Amino acid sequence: MPIGQGLPPAHYTLEIKKYSQLSKAVADRYESAIFKTKNESQECNWRLILYPNGNKKGQGTGHISLYLALDESTYFPNNSWEVYVNFTFFVQDRIKNEYLAIRYDDGAVIRLHSMKRECGIDKLIPLQAFKEPSNGYLVDDSCVFGAEIFVIKPTGKGEAVSIVKVPAQAGNILRWKIANFSNLRDPEYCSSEFNAGGREWRIVICPMGDDKDDKAKGNYLSFYIRLQGSDDIFQSKRKLFAEYKMRVLDHPRIRIDEQRSGCWFSSEMRESGYPCFMSLDDLHKGGYLYGDTLIVEVEFLIVSVVKDQKLAFYFLFLVVLDIYIYLINLE
Repeated sequence: MPIGQGLPPAHYTLEIKKYSQLSKAVADRYESAIFKTKNESQECNWRLILYPNGNKKGQGTGHISLYLALDESTYFPNNSWEVYVNFTFFVQDRIKNEYLAIRYDDGAVIRLHSMKRECGIDKLIPLQAFKEPSNGYLVDDSCVFGAEIFVIKPTGKGEAVSIVKVPAQAGNILRWKIANFSNLRDPEYCSSEFNAGGREWRIVICPMGDDKDDKAKGNYLSFYIRLQGSDDIFQSKRKLFAEYKMRVLDHPRIRIDEQRSGCWFSSEMRESGYPCFMSLDDLHKGGYLYGDTLIVEVEFLIVSVVKDQKLAFYFLFLVVLDIYIYLINLE
């Protein structure tokens, strides 16, 4: 959908003086000089191809037709003669001193190669609208067209994530027996590491409540699960999802105090759980301590698995461009 913007095209403008003479010429099209675009991976040589009376071989009758052509002088390493692009054409409104911006196929990305060097818009703008003086496109028999071209940079980076149900087996349940519970004086205690879902974890308890939580401190058993040393998660700023049950067992195992929870673990969120898992009164009076031993368990139900994979192309710039155009529309 065409929109108006105040900024000129970033890459190329084509000013045509004596447009009427061009439209009467024997040649039905005009090719611009070569202009260049460059990003980190590729420098490309381009031309604009203008049909002042429309491309009658296409569907341009009664319209201005405009095309982008990748020039053969463009150098491609390893003879990989192809490029993926997204582009926008412009027509200047000289009365309002702004540009009508028309995105090719609403922002679609196209592949140009040796068998397809050109791509464009048959019906850029109706000739009647183009020649209407009040629109400001054709003033004193001159006009300005332009183009912005974005070459897609291959990154080869990506990831595939699977949410894997963890089998209900002993290896995915950590049971921790904590002896001499009443004599524990440190603010926090950690279990040994154990593996579940291909990751290393620890159980963390605060016997007198988490001292960072005013409600829990001195009143509750605090109970957490902590992800250990997953450099592929922490260094890459990824996240890992886990769903689990956390429980405190009484010794006859008739009653279980259990909570089910889930968390996206990351470098900023390595620990999850409950500062107020169970009140200390219930813990001591409810049969959960036998011989002054506390038994806690964590059972993993789901753990996400993230693997690197190659992606064909990186389209972040399209998101940025959409935001940019949206902001212009708000002005």
